[in-house]
Amino acid sequence: MAKPTINWDRSMFTRAVRSFAPILALAILLSASDVAAQYEGRTYAITDARLVTLSGQTIETGTIVLRGGLIEALGAEVSAPADAVIIDGTGLTVYPGFIDAYSQAGLVLPDRDDREHAGNIADQLATKFFDPASEELGDYREQGLTSALVARADGVFGGKAVLMNLMGDNIPSMTVKAPVVQVMGYQGQNDYPGTLMAVVAYQRQTLIDAAYHDLLQNRYREAPRSMVRPPAEPNLEALIPVAKGEAPVLGLVEIENDFKRLRNLAAEYNLDYWIAGAAEAFRVSGLIQDAGVPVLVSLDFPSPNEVTGYQFDRAYKNLTEEEKEALDDRDKAAIQSNPAAVYEAGVPLALGSSGISNMNDFLKNLRLAVEAGLPAEEALKALTINPATIFGVDAVLGTLEPGKIANLTVTSGDIFTDEEAWVAHVFVDGWKDTFDEPKPPSAGGGGVVGGTWNITLSIMGESADGTLVLTQEGETVTGELTAEDNSIEFEGTYSGGTLEMEGSIPEMGGVTLTATVEGDEISGTLNLGPIGTADFTGTRDPSDLAGERRAGR
Repeated sequence: MAKPTINWDRSMFTRAVRSFAPILALAILLSASDVAAQYEGRTYAITDARLVTLSGQTIETGTIVLRGGLIEALGAEVSAPADAVIIDGTGLTVYPGFIDAYSQAGLVLPDRDDREHAGNIADQLATKFFDPASEELGDYREQGLTSALVARADGVFGGKAVLMNLMGDNIPSMTVKAPVVQVMGYQGQNDYPGTLMAVVAYQRQTLIDAAYHDLLQNRYREAPRSMVRPPAEPNLEALIPVAKGEAPVLGLVEIENDFKRLRNLAAEYNLDYWIAGAAEAFRVSGLIQDAGVPVLVSLDFPSPNEVTGYQFDRAYKNLTEEEKEALDDRDKAAIQSNPAAVYEAGVPLALGSSGISNMNDFLKNLRLAVEAGLPAEEALKALTINPATIFGVDAVLGTLEPGKIANLTVTSGDIFTDEEAWVAHVFVDGWKDTFDEPKPPSAGGGGVVGGTWNITLSIMGESADGTLVLTQEGETVTGELTAEDNSIEFEGTYSGGTLEMEGSIPEMGGVTLTATVEGDEISGTLNLGPIGTADFTGTRDPSDLAGERRAGR
């Protein structure tokens, strides 16, 4: 049976619209809150703020408008749009969003024994193990970091680093640029190559293999008949641009000799390279100056006993305690001046967080670097326009300009010189995250840290439970760490929420313990010299009330 035909005339249409009008109006009214929620956070105006643009003069009092994830306008004469959420910027400073230039932010890797062989995983993006919902990303944002070059640090050819925004719903929406650079390190593997000598040999052989694979592919493309086609080798193919010097490789180096190994490899194979990590750059500043390549310096400062030459300076010399302290002070000053040494070498400098176990140390170490000689304005560039330029994204990040991605870091106070300054807001793709002003430390050493702490230590993928018993008198703290039937005695200070202690292990030398305490929770790092570094977290034993007595309360 044929469907009946309905002919609409204009009067019928008008009557239909009129009859549905009340229903449509009610639907719009009821959904108004949903519509508002959909756009809330995407149109903002920060008014009466200090705007450090890095693209021109700093605007001492102005307004910046964000819409749809982009910077719409900024200036001294800009007015806030009627539909914008207004933030009073009085007393606040707005910077381009800080870029973590070398980081493992958001990476959730399997335990070492469960990971794939990472000798050559050059074709793998770092985002394979990136978790957009990782709670730790909030810790990065609280330090003012809005994006990060995410790179694995556990491989020889460890895959492709990716520039990620640090807030969002999924990997595609958070990706700014993928890939950015190929990564190469000096980490031994569970399988071959397991030793440093094997790693260096593996680097050379793999580059030769990549160049040979390129040769075979070219021959096959030119004359495929009568030639066995080369097998697909994605990891070698990913290294062909590096082996041909057409794309940079990011060399992950820490100790002095790593710099020399990377330099020699680059000279031998005509590599274009960047340097990352660079904990001992201050020991090879001349080499860095001669290389003239970008250096992505981590603000993870090692303890003096981890730096090349520590044992040599002290072994068999019967030093007095005063002489030992003087050497430690000298080495600590050199470590904190590491970013300044790279800046003074005249090469492109960017700052990163790789290796920092407690992200609360990032801004603290940034201020230490400035205090040790890195100009504050250069520290700002090293967190913004420098990495944006190095990574090839300066058209969209690194400065405050209309049309760029709405990544902002908003601070109260001078975050580079004032330890009481703090990050009030960050904006990532125009979405806002707001942080409370840190609570000032209580009188008498910053609070009570004494008592018994039940802790879990993690080192090289293994974990162990233990106890940390602390005795506090004002800012002075003594303690004993016990784990796996071994114990270490420490002494040091607790101030402003940070515990810093030193101890020693017979036949091995000095060890350090650094921790952050928040109420009854503790987290930190135990530096065990040649054994390595162990992270730990723990809680205070609620049955131990001795902490208050020991603190003199």
